[in-house]
Amino acid sequence: LRALAQRIPEQQFVAVRGAYGEQVDYDGLDNVEVLALVPGEEMAERVYGRTRVLLMPSSYESWGRAGCEALASGIPVVA
Repeated sequence: LRALAQRIPEQQFVAVRGAYGEQVDYDGLDNVEVLALVPGEEMAERVYGRTRVLLMPSSYESWGRAGCEALASGIPVVA
């Protein structure tokens, strides 16, 4: 996401910080809003409601619930 945000500075991105694994640092990127640990029941309103494409580059997510929820909301997923 960092490289993508740098390549497309006019595009706004939302990053949801997870609870596990190494987290990417988005400091210095004005077009990336970082949300920390969004509870599942708040994802629809706070994330999916404003998402056009979900990028899910996780090596720790065993099931991919966020991806399934995004697809169910009509949002394309790149995993």
